[in-house]
Amino acid sequence: MRSRALAFIVGLITLSFFPGASRASDSEVVEREKRLQDVVDDLKGRLKIPDRVAVAIVPVNKLVVSVERAKNREGGFTLSIEDGFVQRLSDAEVSAVVAHELGHVWIYTHHPFLQTEELANEVAMRVVSRDVLESLYSKVWERTGTKGTLTYLPGR
Repeated sequence: MRSRALAFIVGLITLSFFPGASRASDSEVVEREKRLQDVVDDLKGRLKIPDRVAVAIVPVNKLVVSVERAKNREGGFTLSIEDGFVQRLSDAEVSAVVAHELGHVWIYTHHPFLQTEELANEVAMRVVSRDVLESLYSKVWERTGTKGTLTYLPGR
């Protein structure tokens, strides 16, 4: 009972502070996670990333989307993306956000001390276009209320 009450309170807080967030049923989230996992698995193969990358759609992610070593440290990574944000993306933008985060995984497994947004975008552009990354960045900046610079995107 306590966990339901806590989930309800977290949901209210999420909807209050993040009006773009919508409350989805567990089955809807599981279905979105499956579709997102398919994108991750496809792009991992195309980028030749052998490590396991599990998807987690979460109500709130202060970075909107992030990737980190799996908590159990048995190998692999977890890609977490905010539910309300991923629902606003086109299929191409979903591929772009996944490709960017997989860029961080690729860097970590090849050159862990060279972690930069620019390098993650270079890796991402092996499988998605610069134009789609630009569109994605616009949505991230809108969601976070910040304005970045496209100098993170190589080629201009």
